Order: sequence, then C-alpha cells, then structure tokens
Amino acid sequence: MDANERLVALSRMQETSDAFYRSAVLIGNHPFIEFAGLINEYITACRAAHAKGIDFTQCNVHNGQALPLHPVMSDYINEKLECIFSGAKVLEASETA
Repeated sequence: MDANERLVALSRMQETSDAFYRSAVLIGNHPFIEFAGLINEYITACRAAHAKGIDFTQCNVHNGQALPLHPVMSDYINEKLECIFSGAKVLEASETA
C-alpha cells in the first residue's frame, strides 16, 4: 500500500475495532472483550510504523519484516494474552525501530 492507502486502512481498522468492542461488550465475555485491546495495540503499532514511513501491511512473518514495537507494548500485549489465554506469555520484544 502507498501512504494514502495506509491512512485509509488505519481509519477502517479503527472503525472495525470500535465495532468489535461494542459487539464484544454486548456478549459479556471479558476475555473476548480483551481482544479489542490487542487489536487496538496492533493499530497503535501500525500508526507508529506508518509515521516512520514503514508499510505496516508488509510487517508479518510471511514477509520477514517485523512490526516495530516499543518494549512497553509487549508488556501490554502479554497482559491481554494472559487474560485471554490464562498463563500464556508469548511475546518478548525490544525496541526495533
């Protein structure tokens, strides 16, 4: 995606996350609601990557490009994962950009 397409994607990603959160709250399953936190943290990382000129849509294991994360982000992600998947701590990250 070019920079303008990424801006549109970010906006649509946030709209989708907001809709997911509203729907998840109505379901009433707290761990399921926590997925909204994961989604929003991903969007935050994508916004930061975009601000640095990185095409976040290419940051995945298939392309071999990591999405830059600030170290504190991994702590937040782990907090959400531990709530969702009790006992799972799967992410360790150092600042990559």
